[in-house]
Amino acid sequence: MWGYVMLGNLRTIGLAMAASLFAIWAAPSIAADIAEDMSAQEIDSLLSGAGFNTTLMSDKAEGTPVAVARLGQVNFIVRALSCEGSPARCSQLLFFANFDLGRTITNDDYRVVNDFNDSSFDGRAYVLEDSGEIGVDFIIDLTGGVTPAHIESRLGRWQGIVSDFLREMNAAQTGS
Repeated sequence: MWGYVMLGNLRTIGLAMAASLFAIWAAPSIAADIAEDMSAQEIDSLLSGAGFNTTLMSDKAEGTPVAVARLGQVNFIVRALSCEGSPARCSQLLFFANFDLGRTITNDDYRVVNDFNDSSFDGRAYVLEDSGEIGVDFIIDLTGGVTPAHIESRLGRWQGIVSDFLREMNAAQTGS
């Protein structure tokens, strides 16, 4: 009796493993859609496809991809990080936008930045005191693999982060 139960369990486990392997083998298109890293051309296509006006270049020191892009009236930078190989394939994309205040940084600017950071679970605001700028950044991490739909949703979130940050900056400036 026990031998039959054990043998039956082994057959079930074996069939399940075979079915799992077949499913992985039979679905290469799903695996092909998973991105763990991106090349410069893929980054450019991603941003252009999302409607951003993009200029692609490379970091002078490291040779890694850097894109200058435009969102409405806002220019922003996308720096590729955690890059390997030649040509470079990168697993993290750092988005950032800096805003020149045209004046000295004040305590109110720090308050706006801190309030934004307290209320935002995505993105991070910062102060560049020496240049009189404040800014916001955001990382899209591809480590472990993500779908194109996930990347597109993160691009949409970046747009929301910039919009939210500008709204908070403007409200602080106008006192509303």
